[in-house]
Amino acid sequence: MDNVTRTRSQPPSGISLSALAIGVILVVVNSYWISANDYLKGLNHTYMSLFSNAVFTLFVLILLNLLCKKIVGKAAFKNTDLLVIYVMVVMVSTISGHRMTRLLGPIAHPYWYATAENDWRNLFWHYIPGWFTVENENDLRGFFLGEDTFFNLHHIKAWIGPLFYWSAFLFVLCFILICINAIIKRQFSEHERLTYPITWLPLEMGRDPVGFLKNRLMWVGFAIAAGISLFNGLKAFYPFVPYIPVGWTQYHFQEKPWSYMHGTRISFQPFVIGLSYFMPLDLAFSAWFFYFFKKMTQLSLGATMGWRELYLDEQAQGAWIGLGLLALWVGRRHLKRVFTQIFTGKGGIDEAAEPMSYRAAMLGILAGVIFLLVFAYNAGLSLWVILLFLTLYCCAALGITKMRSGLGLPVHELLWLDPGRTMVTSLGTRAFGARNLTVLSFFFGLNRDQPGHPMPNQLEAFRIGENANINRRRLTWAMILAFAVGIPATFVIYFGLSYHFGVENQSEIGGMGRESFTQRLQLWLTFQKTTDYTTIGFMGLGAAITGFLLAMKMRFLWWPFHPVGFVLGVSPAEMIYIWVPVLISWCLKFTILRYGGLRAYRKAIPFFAGLILGDYAMGGIWSIMNAAFKIMTYNMGWHPVRWWE
Repeated sequence: MDNVTRTRSQPPSGISLSALAIGVILVVVNSYWISANDYLKGLNHTYMSLFSNAVFTLFVLILLNLLCKKIVGKAAFKNTDLLVIYVMVVMVSTISGHRMTRLLGPIAHPYWYATAENDWRNLFWHYIPGWFTVENENDLRGFFLGEDTFFNLHHIKAWIGPLFYWSAFLFVLCFILICINAIIKRQFSEHERLTYPITWLPLEMGRDPVGFLKNRLMWVGFAIAAGISLFNGLKAFYPFVPYIPVGWTQYHFQEKPWSYMHGTRISFQPFVIGLSYFMPLDLAFSAWFFYFFKKMTQLSLGATMGWRELYLDEQAQGAWIGLGLLALWVGRRHLKRVFTQIFTGKGGIDEAAEPMSYRAAMLGILAGVIFLLVFAYNAGLSLWVILLFLTLYCCAALGITKMRSGLGLPVHELLWLDPGRTMVTSLGTRAFGARNLTVLSFFFGLNRDQPGHPMPNQLEAFRIGENANINRRRLTWAMILAFAVGIPATFVIYFGLSYHFGVENQSEIGGMGRESFTQRLQLWLTFQKTTDYTTIGFMGLGAAITGFLLAMKMRFLWWPFHPVGFVLGVSPAEMIYIWVPVLISWCLKFTILRYGGLRAYRKAIPFFAGLILGDYAMGGIWSIMNAAFKIMTYNMGWHPVRWWE
């Protein structure tokens, strides 16, 4: 899978202007595709680590390019150009849809939903920066109720300021993460030799499309997954078509002590089975084991002790932060050499093949952090608050990036584990004051959940460039271009959809505003709390358990529990939908390795890759129909079993 050594002696491939042009076009197209499906409750393309829209786009481009080669020969794209386009699509996918663009919900919510009963006007309106949002009711009516258009001069003039400021904020944040990745890439790729399992499918598709498409075992998996998706999609149009039950079914227990388990969801999505096959065996085992452990803990302790709150979210948050700090500790020697290289030029590191020079990366980080500090300070945040926020955000981002790069996590949602919540629940509302709490609430949509986090996707893009021997610095500029075009385009698309459909009617953006202001800020300001040492203690416990599991894993080869499996299992959302397909994949992989060995394992990889591609390909077709015709279609098993009713 790793061709770095083989290609290092060859000159890196450049990037054609035509590939960049097509990439920019597809950045905008994919932004609309993802955003429209969000509004119409279609396919959630960016929930899993491997984005379905990006893989579908690459698959279609490969087929079209093979056809072009037969017709025009050398005028077709190089394989490396297809991978560059794929990377650009991935970049815009990290900020499109209802992930990072959930910022729009909190932006407008406090003015539209202010009433005499909640008294928001006197409670926190005076803390809201005027340049953050729009407060005019006439401009907000169409945004929330729909049946209007964003593309008239009055609405555009009202929103142009907030759109510019928030676009700049997101762009700088993504640029900082690119610079951090440029510094840590060598540590992860060369010193720790992480394998980047998520990149296997796009790399195999892009480097040797003909060889990949000729694999019969891949087509067997493709046919199974695509066939299931085809039949289930037809069910929406033809009720007599049988439904193959891969979507989730939720079981609620009303009687005690079973009610303490808070419900259990069972599903059988083929693409999750395929993605989980690329996880290490011990991680797959630990993920579903600790999910069961969480359920049994809720059941046993809840029943015997009468506890409704076991602080599992806090343990998960502490574990993710701990993983980020561990990543820094393990890479401390590399970081020391990097800083020596930056300040003296004597670190002994060859930077020619790096995405950017270490000095440029450090300057980019410093400039970006200064911009964010000025942005937040002008908004009303205290400097220590934004520094703590960025520290927690980057620690969790590092943890996600390292674990995903080394272990191929199929999902890392981090639901409700955002830095703002962590800071307030641990230190208490009185430590921050009303102004800080108000401004922090506007950032909730940024990281309410983080399955499509930019940082691991950026590092995987560098890995794709390294393995495919693409000029890394030009690839970096292509990524920056994708963000520069994609971020404002995504905001404009979302404004257009919001004024057409109405946030209140169909989008989850409205939910972000309710969670941020009604369920959080209003309670924070109404019921003041001091420092919660119990919360801090459980965060420390989560970090300690993770550290203990990691130490045991490194010391004893027979130790079956992976520390990241603990994090996935106890987190509030990671395993809820996918624990059954992860268990199925673990059983299949365990059996293959037990009775066929490594050779059989490697031989079976194309079959599981076919499960992913088949589900993504057919799911992409249904998703396009969903966006183009504004109808409800099949959602690759994310729907409940009786979703068509």
